[in-house]
Amino acid sequence: MNKNYYEILGVPENASESDIKKAYRKLAKENHPDTHKGDTNAENRFKEISEAYAVLKNAEKRKKYDAMRRFGGGSGNYQNMDFEDLGSMFHGGFTGRRTAGFGGLGDIFGDIFGGGVGSSPRAQKGQDISAELTIPFDLAIKGGKHLINVNGQRLSVKIPKGAEENKKIRLRGQGKPGMLGGAAGDLIVTLHIAPHPVFKRMGADLYSTVSVNMVQAALGSKVRVQTYGKGLVDLKIPPGTQNGKLFKLSGLGISVDARQGDHYVEVKVNIPEHLNAKAKDALKKFAELAGIMY
Repeated sequence: MNKNYYEILGVPENASESDIKKAYRKLAKENHPDTHKGDTNAENRFKEISEAYAVLKNAEKRKKYDAMRRFGGGSGNYQNMDFEDLGSMFHGGFTGRRTAGFGGLGDIFGDIFGGGVGSSPRAQKGQDISAELTIPFDLAIKGGKHLINVNGQRLSVKIPKGAEENKKIRLRGQGKPGMLGGAAGDLIVTLHIAPHPVFKRMGADLYSTVSVNMVQAALGSKVRVQTYGKGLVDLKIPPGTQNGKLFKLSGLGISVDARQGDHYVEVKVNIPEHLNAKAKDALKKFAELAGIMY
């Protein structure tokens, strides 16, 4: 049986020991039977790679092999040679056992693949996968369940009470399948919260706005404010209230982690865009009386 071990490993005949080792590790990973279940071609290719490395790695065997090639003898069959020297590559862990037809290379692959050929390979957990889910504003506050579709599968996600933007929820066992009997990975769901038409939220606190006219802001007034789940409440606007002023409605926010939040109301002062002649004259007289420059 004539084999060119250099061609099998894809290295030149003057390749260094380091180059041979590098080529072998790459090809062994690519063709290992654990990653090609039932693929006879990959298994045979792996055997060839293993045989070639076992010969070329050992200086004495490589010397004899090169001599045989020069005299036209081919490679012969080196599968039954003593390959104890391979252990040095993996910290001396190989003891020369011949396993499962791989030329005595059984246990040395444990360091690369997590389990040796002919020994029990280690189970590997599947990879985690990610998904994003937008939930209603109310659901984030109250908590509950929401469905999500991932890879054609409909799953239920439990939303904790008071969930915030970008919170991550882990669904165990809903990721990619494991290998060699390993557990499946997890599904990591990142939450996004849909906006509310009235309220904004920061933690347990809520924010909203109320509009008043310039007379209400100047003279003071009382306005009705919509709260979250508590109906309408009266908010007193004191005289001289400025645009953007925040008023706190204590305890009327939401409850998050045993903390009761507050509701902050921002005042927006509306200025009329159009005034008739009489209104303009009245406003000018007011400005004169109040000493306001315009």
